Amino acid sequence: MRILALSGSLRAGSLNARLLREAARLAPDCTFEFWERLDDLPHFSPERDIDPPPEPVADLRTRIQAADALLVCTPEYIHAMPAVLKNLLEWVVSSGACVGKPTAAWSASPSPEGGAKAQASLAHTLEVMSARVVPEAALCLTLAASSLDAEGHLADPAQAARVKTAMQALIAAGMTP
Repeated sequence: MRILALSGSLRAGSLNARLLREAARLAPDCTFEFWERLDDLPHFSPERDIDPPPEPVADLRTRIQAADALLVCTPEYIHAMPAVLKNLLEWVVSSGACVGKPTAAWSASPSPEGGAKAQASLAHTLEVMSARVVPEAALCLTLAASSLDAEGHLADPAQAARVKTAMQALIAAGMTP
């Protein structure tokens, strides 16, 4: 199974990107691709959504279409997903690349709430885009700064188990039409 992992953070050392890499480590039977060109996307405007689209947009759309499933992880800024992630989704929606695509909406946050509001906003937006959001694959990693060690691994076996369970649900959804 090919999973395209998208982090909604531009930060070097992002908790979200680290969590996605940990998911890849904990799901060794999958092939993960990490699209790390978030900062290359131009600001979305409908009149810029032309054929052919800007190169980073074309690349993103192609990779989403080729993936069996999507794993999107967002930080929480002012109780919402960041504008750069919303911009990415706006570039994708008109292409239909997410329609029916099994998708997991995750968040990682240093707060005790774990970015639940941003994760809910992300899941809602993906549903509006007609992605097949898998509720059993949802995850909010609370206190992520202290949960991920220097190598980006989850030290707590219970948290690692939650990630594995979420990944199993996404994989199962990706295997059923």
